[in-house]
Amino acid sequence: MKMLLVLLHREIDSLEIIFEKLEEGLVFVKGKPENMEIGISIAICDDEESCRESMKMMCRAFFEKKTSAGRIDIHTFSLGKEIMESDLDYDILLLDIEMPEKDGISIKEYFEMNRKQTSIIFVTSHKERVLEAFGKNVVSFLVKPLCIKEFENIMEKVMSDLCGQILEIVENGETLMIPVRQVKYVEAQDKYTLAVTEDKKYLMRRTMKFWEQVLPGQDFVRIHKSYLVNLEYFKKKGEAVLLDNGKIVKISRLRRDGVMEAYREFLRRKARGI
Repeated sequence: MKMLLVLLHREIDSLEIIFEKLEEGLVFVKGKPENMEIGISIAICDDEESCRESMKMMCRAFFEKKTSAGRIDIHTFSLGKEIMESDLDYDILLLDIEMPEKDGISIKEYFEMNRKQTSIIFVTSHKERVLEAFGKNVVSFLVKPLCIKEFENIMEKVMSDLCGQILEIVENGETLMIPVRQVKYVEAQDKYTLAVTEDKKYLMRRTMKFWEQVLPGQDFVRIHKSYLVNLEYFKKKGEAVLLDNGKIVKISRLRRDGVMEAYREFLRRKARGI
């Protein structure tokens, strides 16, 4: 597995203590550089005990091979309402679709509204519900009975995404740390661009070309000369895209076919767990 933290432009001295701990294994880090957390928290929600235990063992085996440092916490739940009532934050949620009372779709919707940082992997015997299960928190799907090789491939991808790129940009003497996954869209504003994330907005003197170069092209699409959108947050409304706060941006006529093909390919990659 590649290094889980990617820094652009310059090194950060405060991370040296974490790099020193890598040694032979890997340390999983998350959070801002000045307040990094070490470890991964995983939740498993399935009404079948045998499935819960199987996924728990697979998780243990996967992380034992990947790291000799860092804490791996695994929490299991037999009902959807139990995990919704839990006050813990989870990095990864392995979630069954078909469950009594609250099914996996309802739980996914709850997490999208209340725990936006959790990456969801659906586990199901019902392939026909895969399209219904798509969402911005959903990173992949596993089909029962579980295949160890497929499970490990998807976990590799999820871990890479979870602790992936952080853009370090120096603007007016201030160092801005922007997690790539959280960038919802970038808007051109005269000589400036506005990068909108889940909880902040960054106005800086950068071009749209700059953002197209530093953001992963397979996950972002230029819908208009003034807008670059993260496909995780792509919500089509007629011939336009719905952004946050009800803002609607019309897709450029010349870009329309390319935008829709990029979105279809994005959905295909998610379905394949790539």
